[in-house]
Order: sequence, then structure tokens, then C-alpha cells
Amino acid sequence: MSDCERGEETMKEIKCTACERGCTLRADSDLYEITISGNKCPRGKEYALGEYINPTREVTFNVRVRGGSSPVVSAKTAYPIAVTKILPLSRLLLKLSVDAPVAEGQTLFASLLGERIVSTSAVEKEAL
Repeated sequence: MSDCERGEETMKEIKCTACERGCTLRADSDLYEITISGNKCPRGKEYALGEYINPTREVTFNVRVRGGSSPVVSAKTAYPIAVTKILPLSRLLLKLSVDAPVAEGQTLFASLLGERIVSTSAVEKEAL
């Protein structure tokens, strides 16, 4: 049973990246309410709430390319994914390779759960 389920308060310190200020935010919760403090702009409160409830990250990768002018293409998640999904997705992408040519913005992988990996650069087919 988590602290929150037992009715105990939980606290988390969060470094805000919503703007250039980089405020140190504090998210406190009890069984019924989450309180955010330390934000100097409205975006900070929204950011801290999201980080407290469901932290997400945009993740970058290198994906192997077969028959390309480069052995790898840079790629990233199409949108931020839950932190809990990063390791399983990384393990899966270690096995991924695509055929050249690869266009910038091309979907390289799409999972049944909705995660999409897109290329952030182009790789031409290797000249013979």
C-alpha cells in the first residue's frame, strides 16, 4: 500500500523546465489533494502536476540502417512517453534496424500501445 493510500502525506521536489527560470517546485499530496508550491509562473504549476502524476520524457535513439550511406539514423519518440516505458522501449529498439533510404520525419516503429519512433534526419541509399 502506498503512502497516499494510507492517508499519509507525500512530497516530491521537481526542477521545472517549463521556462528559463528553472524553479525548484514542491509537490505535496495527501489522500485528497495535490498542492504545488515554488512556481513563479503558471506553467510551472501545470508542469509539476504532470511530473507528479505521470512523468514523461521525449527520448532520442540511434537506429541501425541497412544499405545506407550511414550505419545509423537519429530518431526520437514522436511525443513524450511515460518514464516507466523508457527501458522496455529501449530494449526493443536495440533490435530494430530499417532499410535505406530513410526520410526525415519517417515513422520507423509504431507499437500497439501507441508509441511512435520517428527519424530526425535522412539517410540516403548507399551508392553502389
